[in-house]
Amino acid sequence: MSRAVIEGPRETRAAPVRVMVRRFGWWTRATHAVLALSVFGLVFTGMPLKYADTAWATLLIRVWGSAYRAGFFHRAFAIAFFFAGGMHVGGLVAAAVRRRFPAVTGPDSIVLGPRDLRHIGQYLGYLRGKGPRPDFGRYTYWEKFDYFAEIWGLLVIGLTGLMMWFPELAARFLPGWIVNAALIFHSYEALLAAAFLFAIHFFNTHLRPDTFPVDRVMFSGRLPLDEVRERYPGWYRRIVDGGGGDLEVAPERSHLAAAIVSVVFLTLGIAMLLLVMSAAVAEAGRYLLDLLG
Repeated sequence: MSRAVIEGPRETRAAPVRVMVRRFGWWTRATHAVLALSVFGLVFTGMPLKYADTAWATLLIRVWGSAYRAGFFHRAFAIAFFFAGGMHVGGLVAAAVRRRFPAVTGPDSIVLGPRDLRHIGQYLGYLRGKGPRPDFGRYTYWEKFDYFAEIWGLLVIGLTGLMMWFPELAARFLPGWIVNAALIFHSYEALLAAAFLFAIHFFNTHLRPDTFPVDRVMFSGRLPLDEVRERYPGWYRRIVDGGGGDLEVAPERSHLAAAIVSVVFLTLGIAMLLLVMSAAVAEAGRYLLDLLG
C-alpha cells in the first residue's frame, strides 16, 4: 500500500477528503434499515397491547386507530422483520456464490471466540486506565454479541409470534400448552429485547465517547482510516498490510441527516423503554402483592 493512501485527511479546493475504509455494503445497510424500522414498529405496536391498561398505551393505541389496527400493524411489521432476516440470509448466500463469504474463524470473524473473552477483561482495564485498548479486529466483542442477539431474537420472538398468529395450525403439531406458553415467551423475550436495544445497543453504538453523537458507519458504510486505527487496531494493521478492507479517497460529507435520524430513534426508544419499564415494575409489584395477600 502506498504512503499516499494511508495518509490522513487532506484539503482540496472542493472539499476536504479522507481515506475511507468500506465496512458495510449497500445490501447490509438496507438490511439493517429494514430491521431497525420493523423492530421499532413491533415495539411501538406490541408494547401498548401488552400494557393496554396504562395511560400511555391507551394514547398509542389511539394513534394506531384501535387495538385491532395496532395488531394489524404489528403483524405487518412482523413480516418486515422476517423479510430482514431473509435479506441477511440472501446476502450470505450471494457472498458464498461470489466466494466472498465472511470469515467464520480468525481475527476478523463476527463469531464469538476465546479472543473476545480476553478482550472483555482488557477493555475493562482500558476503561480504568490500567492498560491499552484491546487489539480489536474487524468486530468488537459487543458488536458480535449484538449480532447473535438479533439472531436469537428472530428465532424466539419470530417462532412464538407465528404460533400466536396461527394457533390452530401450531396446535396440529404441538401440544396445546406449548401454544399457550408461546404468549409468555413472546411477551417477555420482546421486553428483554426492547430493553437491550434501547439501552445497551444504543449506548454501544452511538453514545460511546469515540462515536458520540452518532456512529455514521451504518449510514455511509464507510469509516475514515484514522478512526479504524483508533477503534479497530488489529483490523487496521491488516488493512495497511493489504488484506483487510477496500480503501478509497472520498470527500468529507455532512452527517447531519444521520445525526437527526439517530437522535429521533434514540429519543423515542429511551422514552418507550422508560414507559415499558415503569409498567413492568408496576405489574411485578401487583403480582407480588397478590402472592403476599
